Amino acid sequence: MIGKTYDNVSILPVAHARQRFGQPVDYAGMSRIHPLTQYDPPVLNISALCVDRHLGDHADRAAISWHGTDARPDRRTISYRTLHEEVCRLANALTDQGVERGDRVAIHLPLMVESMVAVLACIRIGAVHVVLGGDLDAPTLAERLAECGAVAVLTDHDTDGIIGDITGHTSPKAMLDRALAIIGSRCRVQLVLVVGTSGTDAPMKPGRDHYYDAMVDWYEPDFTPVVMSPDDPLFLLYPPGRSGRKRGVTYTAGRYSRLTTYAMEMLAPKGNVEIPGSLLDMAWNAGQTSLLVSMLAKGGTIMPPAGSARPAGG
Repeated sequence: MIGKTYDNVSILPVAHARQRFGQPVDYAGMSRIHPLTQYDPPVLNISALCVDRHLGDHADRAAISWHGTDARPDRRTISYRTLHEEVCRLANALTDQGVERGDRVAIHLPLMVESMVAVLACIRIGAVHVVLGGDLDAPTLAERLAECGAVAVLTDHDTDGIIGDITGHTSPKAMLDRALAIIGSRCRVQLVLVVGTSGTDAPMKPGRDHYYDAMVDWYEPDFTPVVMSPDDPLFLLYPPGRSGRKRGVTYTAGRYSRLTTYAMEMLAPKGNVEIPGSLLDMAWNAGQTSLLVSMLAKGGTIMPPAGSARPAGG
């Protein structure tokens, strides 16, 4: 079971030191977060299971082997040590910007290194991550951002990450800006992290939008994962192919742990963690993150399909 406790992984009690986004709004369907009590059995933070427990004997093992793209052909191998540092930096950045346990964080990125770092960083701080695919049009994206009450969004602005629509091509960042304009006064997004270089001409809203590397690289590469309760919300999924469904399905920490275990046992019943990159890409585009998480929990190497995105920090 993926929820097994490991003695060499420490966890930190949750403390809401500050809140920068104002008073929480009572959005329908949003699970309320309550402090852990003596009656709530804490569970291992899944982020620690994916990275921290590999640091002892397998810190230099490849966690992600990135093939690059035609535009950026450089290949990069990211060890579990490096993955841990990048996850912790983003976790520190999010919490410093006011993202708290139970807050929704939207990941509006293709499958790329920053995507996987974002999933683990959200889990590490107890935030609820939701993947919003690049194939969504602005009205649909706006509806989902408003419905889930996202307070932060990670998006992309690069020629490698363009998405198509009827009128031509637009970057995910531009599509996100359209969606946020549609939401208007219902918008709770206070932070947008844009993956891309400062040389790209991305429209940036002062105070809200920041380049990912320019902000995240300043933070410490260490962050103790928070204590989780089995009933804490951890993952939000908008199932594809269900016409008329507007609400996402919330998975608690306990349910998500079982989901990751089931995903791995179903796809690799004999322990073989070499999952085809195309399958990982398919799962990501469907909004699922459990397969990626389960591969890292087993100490495997994620190899996304060649050409899907560029390496982090490139």
